Parts: sequence; C-alpha cells; structure tokens
Amino acid sequence: MTQKRISDKVNSFLDNDFVIRKCLFKGVLSLRALSRHIIKKWGLKEKNMDAVVSAIRRYKKAEKEEGDERLKKLFLRVAVKTRSDIVDIRVQKNKRSVESISKLNSIVDIEKGEIIRVIQAEQSITIIIDYKNLDKFYNIFDKSHCISVDKKLVEINLQFTEEAQNVRGIIALVTSSLNAEGINIVEVMSCAPELLIIVKKEDLLKVLSVVDNLPSLI
Repeated sequence: MTQKRISDKVNSFLDNDFVIRKCLFKGVLSLRALSRHIIKKWGLKEKNMDAVVSAIRRYKKAEKEEGDERLKKLFLRVAVKTRSDIVDIRVQKNKRSVESISKLNSIVDIEKGEIIRVIQAEQSITIIIDYKNLDKFYNIFDKSHCISVDKKLVEINLQFTEEAQNVRGIIALVTSSLNAEGINIVEVMSCAPELLIIVKKEDLLKVLSVVDNLPSLI
C-alpha cells in the first residue's frame, strides 16, 4: 500500500474519532499503540507500522486547532430541544410502502407539531412518528410489511447556528462522545444546521449530560 493511501486511512480514522484525536493532541496516547490499533482497524500489515506512525505525526503536527475552536464555539451556542414518545418503525422497501407513506404523511399534522421522518435506505425504509399516531400507521400499513417497531424513544434536536454547515467534525464529536459513555444511538439524522439523535428513553439524561459537557472536552 502506498504512503498516500496509508495517510488517507489514518486521516479518515482520526477525523471520525474525536475522543482519540483529542487524546492524541493532548499527548496521552502512545503513537505506536495507536498505530497498532489503526493497523488492525484497517487490515494493514505490521510492515506498515513506520508509515502509519509517520502519518499520525503529520496529522498531529497539523493540529487542526482552528477547527476545534470553531467546534467549541458552536457547542457553546447550541440550543437543545427534546421530544418524547417517539416510535421508530422499519418497513420493507417496496412500492406499496412508498404509497402508504404518502397516505400517512397526509394525515400527520405537522402544523400542530406532529412529526414524520422518513429514511430510505437500500434494503428498507425507516419511519419515525409520534407514538400517538401509531394507530394511524397501522390503519394504513400492512403489518406483514413491518420489520421492526421500536417504542419508548426520545429525540434530541441539537440546533446549531448556520455556520455549522461549514464546520467539520460535529457528528463525529457527538457520536463518539455518546459511544464513549455506552449510549446506544437508535438513529442519527443531519439536516444542517440541526442534528437529530434518537435514543432509548432511559438514556435521555445521560445524552443531555454529555452534550452539556462537550465544550469542555474540545
């Protein structure tokens, strides 16, 4: 593998793991230990050790302190809103489901604050609605097309200033910090400058605590 490809992999790894990146900048990580971790993560060879260490050093030298300062300012000004009693439903991806989503969308009253969020993936479609509209969902959808229904969820809406659209690392910071606290993210959706995170109801207070402490970690 060429040096450039190794550097690209190292940069990608560090860009997407805020916790490890911050520890690297603070000098509390062994470069060789981190290199072994990256080698294992990307399926590289031990003979690539020196190239990985060099790539980490170059990344560390660049520091990216300006980017971290912009992140900190964003999280100091973020507004946090929560919504309880959310249901996450995964259905089969087919023409009938798409037609049913259109019908459901027409009866969900977004002007009264009700929600319907749809995520279309390659193999299935996820629909997020308020629990009170679950009966409406069952009146429209064939239950045999439902793959899973996850109840007792909450949505945390992180509302950033408009400049968030041009700042890297927001999602990586939030998800890696939640993961470090053992919080399972059911769904995460970005609609810049908003970031929507759906978790189990019992994890709400932990999530809010993590978000509140993020500026001090940057």
